[in-house]
Amino acid sequence: MIKTQNVEKENRKKRRAALKQGLLSALIAVSAVTLTACGGREETVSADETPAYVYVPEYIELSNDSYSNFYDVQITGDAVYYVRNTYDETAMTSVTEICRYTPGADTEPEALPVSVRENTSINGFTVDGAGNVYLCLYDYSGEELDADGFLISKTFLAQYDASGNLVYEQEITDLLNEDVDNNYVNGILSDDEGNLYLCSSYLVRLFDGQGNYQGEVSTGESWINSMGKGKDGKIYVSYYDNTSADGGMVIADIDFAAKKLGEAKENFPSGNGGNILSAGAEKDFLINDGTKLSEYDLSTQTSEEILDWLDSDINGQYVNSVGALSDGRIVAIVNDWNTGETEIALLTKTDSAELVQKEQITIGTLYTNQNLQAAAVDFNKSSEQYRVDIKTYIDTNNWTETSYQDGITSLNNDITSGSNCPDILDLSQLNVEQLATKGVFEDLMPYLEESSVLDKDDFMENILESFQYDGALVAIPSTFSLSTVIGKTSDVGEEMGWTLDELIAYADAHEGAELFDGASKSSILYYCLTYNMDSFVDWSTGECKFDTPEFKSLLEFVNRFPDIYDWESDTRSQPAKIQAGDVLLAMAGIYDLNGIQEYAAMFGEPVTCIGYPTLDGSAGCILNVSDIYGIASKSDNKDGAWAFIEHYLAAQDEDNVFSWGLPTRQSKFDEMIAEATKAEYVLDENGEPMLDENGEPILAGGTSSISYGDWEYTYHVPTEEEIALLRELVSVAKPLPAGNDEINTIISEEAEAFYQGQKSVDDVAKVIQSRAQIYVSENS
Repeated sequence: MIKTQNVEKENRKKRRAALKQGLLSALIAVSAVTLTACGGREETVSADETPAYVYVPEYIELSNDSYSNFYDVQITGDAVYYVRNTYDETAMTSVTEICRYTPGADTEPEALPVSVRENTSINGFTVDGAGNVYLCLYDYSGEELDADGFLISKTFLAQYDASGNLVYEQEITDLLNEDVDNNYVNGILSDDEGNLYLCSSYLVRLFDGQGNYQGEVSTGESWINSMGKGKDGKIYVSYYDNTSADGGMVIADIDFAAKKLGEAKENFPSGNGGNILSAGAEKDFLINDGTKLSEYDLSTQTSEEILDWLDSDINGQYVNSVGALSDGRIVAIVNDWNTGETEIALLTKTDSAELVQKEQITIGTLYTNQNLQAAAVDFNKSSEQYRVDIKTYIDTNNWTETSYQDGITSLNNDITSGSNCPDILDLSQLNVEQLATKGVFEDLMPYLEESSVLDKDDFMENILESFQYDGALVAIPSTFSLSTVIGKTSDVGEEMGWTLDELIAYADAHEGAELFDGASKSSILYYCLTYNMDSFVDWSTGECKFDTPEFKSLLEFVNRFPDIYDWESDTRSQPAKIQAGDVLLAMAGIYDLNGIQEYAAMFGEPVTCIGYPTLDGSAGCILNVSDIYGIASKSDNKDGAWAFIEHYLAAQDEDNVFSWGLPTRQSKFDEMIAEATKAEYVLDENGEPMLDENGEPILAGGTSSISYGDWEYTYHVPTEEEIALLRELVSVAKPLPAGNDEINTIISEEAEAFYQGQKSVDDVAKVIQSRAQIYVSENS
């Protein structure tokens, strides 16, 4: 195990070194950049509109720190402070230190002369301009246990001067426990007078320079989002104002002497930078929303973007701390969730004329997510010819009731316009079949067949077939998961698949038992329509069939179930209900090789993946994909667009993968199976496998388990039968048919009158037919 860890650590160092070299040599390309338009959307501007500057990153590697042993990173003044844990394998002891690193000072990180005693952990810390260190400490040296058998900790407030001398230490355990809703310290700060501010959920406790409690400032029932020091030296908190009619995030300073909040300033962005507010470079505060970095001005109560993270080859979702240095540079702490690596990025404002130019590729997406940003950043770092930017059509930070439909409309307009059409389309939220019939997508098959990086025959045949429309391959997913329905073989038979009529007959034959755990009208309607929407809507002809006996029968079946399931009436877990015979079927999500055995164990006897009901009774197994991209047929740079998709799909060969689930490439799928079924056991002195208390061989790598509270299961090495069933499910799985959110909304809205006894099923079916037909006619 130690050897494996050392090899992996060395591999990470090599990847980091290569990454750093590539960044510093290529810098950043800006043949086009993104600016924020009205409503928060990102818009691409042409090269002649390129701004005068961009922020170019330099990555700083903390040479004496492993990627995993420092945390609670914060920026004060021109220095970066963090907590570092080191473990001495010889002495078998751990040491906790607070370290300081000054970017650009050409010095190594140094540990501050602060000694934390044994059995004590640092819950939070802050450092003032004079070098004084203030700590919130948890002490576990006692022997008293709580009701769950865990040691009861005590909380202390402490100050050390710049030389490491203890100035004071005060226990505040009882003070915190006076308010159970605010007994956890989320953050700690000091002002220029040495006063301390301890932030909890809904209040900030105040302490003077000697650690004496002075009172508190409350936000009422408004959750405190973050706390920090502004450029004016005052301490501020941001919180959601739920007292006003408009609501929204606000920010207010804390008046220590008066023990109250100052005037609330509105329009404060929520950001995603944790619970620490950082002072801005030119204005009052820096705000990272995951895609861009902005500055907020207290006087005007407005924010202005200063950089787009993607322009700096940084995934903004990975930035957990950011600050402005006195010379105007921006320092960002970047924690890569995929690799576990944490680095310091030092960003310098640079004239655009000094930077290398590349061909621009635009990715259009309804929602930006960290996987897409990570893929874009990775591609931009590696490509010498192309650069991708992301055009987001829905701004989740400024959500309104019309945001989703406005985003769809805007994307459709860009697709049809030609001039504004993105080169690459994120298909994860789109009606792919409907768009494919309109010729929106480029055929990827010729690109795949000519690729020197990917092998067409290596992709699972069913996966590729599932994304072919009229002979054109419109997309290639990198990973997938499966959704099916599982029941007892003794009840539903051995074969996969059934019709809606067979499902209803099955429910009739088991009166008194729940069909699914938590079954309600909405969940049953979803279940029944999942693979039957195309029975009622034909997008190719524009015909709807919601006034048929089949659909009316469906509504009558759905009406048997409660409007809202009463979870309080039975708090047992799903496995416990299944084993008691009170629940008949389980909707199963299969994301890895252990999913099938878990559900089989729930039923305690042979099971069948009967699936969702279909029109012809075939296996209704859903092929779920995300992070899937297609090339727009109107793209002016299809080769560049394919270069991104090819690079993204090839990323499965690395251990830094942007998605999760099962791989679509057969070779990677087989490798996963081979690794999972390779059983190595703990051997005794005679070389024989050692057995556990149940007489089973003990796996050398240990076992994993899952617990539902009243039911738990320990996974075994997947069997040949389980792997065979998984392969069969993969071979028959299909993406969800081309349903539509608007159609589902129409059905749900109009069916309510039937459920409530206000209209007959015939009348409701006629209304649904009319509304759906109008919508389909306008959109097919």
